[in-house]
Amino acid sequence: MLRFENKRVLITGSASGIGKAITRSFAEEGATMALADVNLAGIQTVIKELGKTKGQIFGYELDVTKEAQVAQVVEKAIADMDGIDILVNDAGVSTMQYSWKITEEEWDHVMDVNAKGNWLVSKHVIPHLIEKKQGKIVNVASMGGLMGAPLLAHYCASKFAVVGITESIAKELAPYGINVNAVCPGYVNTSMQNREVVWEAQLRGIADPEEVRREYVKLTPMGRLSVPEDIAGLVLFLASEDARFITGTSVRVSGGQ
Repeated sequence: MLRFENKRVLITGSASGIGKAITRSFAEEGATMALADVNLAGIQTVIKELGKTKGQIFGYELDVTKEAQVAQVVEKAIADMDGIDILVNDAGVSTMQYSWKITEEEWDHVMDVNAKGNWLVSKHVIPHLIEKKQGKIVNVASMGGLMGAPLLAHYCASKFAVVGITESIAKELAPYGINVNAVCPGYVNTSMQNREVVWEAQLRGIADPEEVRREYVKLTPMGRLSVPEDIAGLVLFLASEDARFITGTSVRVSGGQ
């Protein structure tokens, strides 16, 4: 039997990058999934790419910063899948700028998606998990949630918030048999990173953005950037019964960074 056959999973930010890899991994393990992303066309593309899977797949457009929309999508996912067993909060954004040049609009956007969005989706799923007295929540944080980084004050603040939310909610939900953990990726080779190396090169006056990426590799003791599948493997472990006595933990998956 596949690990997640007959398990129902809601995944935010599932149209690309780490979220897409997590989605693919759950599909391979037989899960029924509700995929949510602000990019509905991207979700539809993912579903088409996956083709026929063991479990059913549903797709929804979702802006995680809008509570009414979050409530509606969670309710629809519960109805379509006849419940939720696992929530993966992956929706996230980034920009780069020196702290004294970050605009209020930038700050609010990054904090709203990464921190507020994480809380809002959890808020509307948790009562359902409490009613069942079981479930798993896995939040995608960042190494930027464990240490500060130049040009990323707002992003790091939002991911520190995710780590804090994870630890707090884990303590609240432990009496109900619900596990809540976070994963903290380091440098991941995604479209988001492709944008970031260009931004960082421009801000630091580096002519070749690939020089920035080479610096990322040098900062990673295992000598390579991670790929989204590296993160997905840890997410699935934390969502599985093998991690049944792990809660309130933020696990680095960073090649030693």
